[in-house]
Amino acid sequence: MPQITVSDQLYRKLEEATEDRDTEDAMWEMVYRFDRGNNPSE
Repeated sequence: MPQITVSDQLYRKLEEATEDRDTEDAMWEMVYRFDRGNNPSE
């Protein structure tokens, strides 16, 4: 799995956005939503 480095501020925002779910699952959902928003035909 690739790793990325983010600032502490961004990390805190991501943690808040997970709403007490697994962070990795929440990140995959964000990627899915971003992709669907940019490719709505798929």
